[in-house]
Amino acid sequence: MIVIDCRGTGRERGRAHGESARDLVQAALARWHEATLGEGAGAAALKGYVAGFLAGTALIQRIESEVPDLMEEIRGIAEGADVPFDIIAAYNLMDEQWWYDLENPPHVEPGCSVLSTAQRNEGRLLAQNMDLPSFMDGSQVVLRIRPADAPEALVLSSAGLIGLTGVSHAGFGICVNTLLMLNHNKAGLPVAAVFRGALAQASAEEAVRFVRSVPHASGQHYAVADKDGVTGLECSARGSAVSAARGAAAALAHTNHPLTSTDIAPASLAILEAHGRVAESRRRLGFVDGRMAPAMSVEEAKHILSDRTTPICILPMQERPGSTFGSVVFSLSETTKAQFCLGAPDTGAWHEVHWTA
Repeated sequence: MIVIDCRGTGRERGRAHGESARDLVQAALARWHEATLGEGAGAAALKGYVAGFLAGTALIQRIESEVPDLMEEIRGIAEGADVPFDIIAAYNLMDEQWWYDLENPPHVEPGCSVLSTAQRNEGRLLAQNMDLPSFMDGSQVVLRIRPADAPEALVLSSAGLIGLTGVSHAGFGICVNTLLMLNHNKAGLPVAAVFRGALAQASAEEAVRFVRSVPHASGQHYAVADKDGVTGLECSARGSAVSAARGAAAALAHTNHPLTSTDIAPASLAILEAHGRVAESRRRLGFVDGRMAPAMSVEEAKHILSDRTTPICILPMQERPGSTFGSVVFSLSETTKAQFCLGAPDTGAWHEVHWTA
């Protein structure tokens, strides 16, 4: 379990991240380079790809305008890890690269499974398997983030990324899963910045308002939960659609197809359907729905995340070069607890990561 303490201003947090995980960041970028452009592609090829990606979108400019503190954090990661800023900036546009590359094989068709239900005795659980391209395995870290002006947060990440999924000491957690068939916006706010911007809010209600207020670059589902309930938002270029309403939903399950949003990109949907990804997502959703109870324990949630029959817990295969990168279970009650598994939850060790205060 690698836990990196990131304190202070955005630039200071980023430098702490980059310096502490310099070898991991550089190794992760090397694997990303090969996965993106193929074995043997030189530095010039990556530089050209990144230049085209960034110039063809206004994603970096949107981070700068909406959440400048996070842009400073990305700059700090580049400085601390001793890597070019544009490379680390593009690496942080993970979900956006998926739609950018979708029609240009080899492309990635990731998946994730999210669940939230009442916890036995009190409060609520929020849990997720984060499924990512297999080349990212080995870069898993937990960031313990202490901003100068926001609550402390615990975040599952890949070395070099500002974050994937996490929980706030203010008592709420946020899990995310891609909806690649929804329309994207080349000038929207990227997923990582939406997630971290929402996690920096003072409450679950404010986090939901933040997610609903920003323009979205990518199709994505955000589950925002605290001890009193959960809200699910399916976001896309058109805005957000509610998949689970905080006051009405006793439980939430979500995978990688929309339940309420109709902002569909037909070409993207056709690619995903042709590769069986929508059918697979529906199977996973049915499995989670069928096994969730109105109230569950942490161990019962872990058991669902460990399933390999559907599969919820994914191994890389030739036809699907992705795997379960890590898993989280957040216990949201009068006290907030976070458990992380870095790797597949059926075989990996779970660790509770503690708050500094």
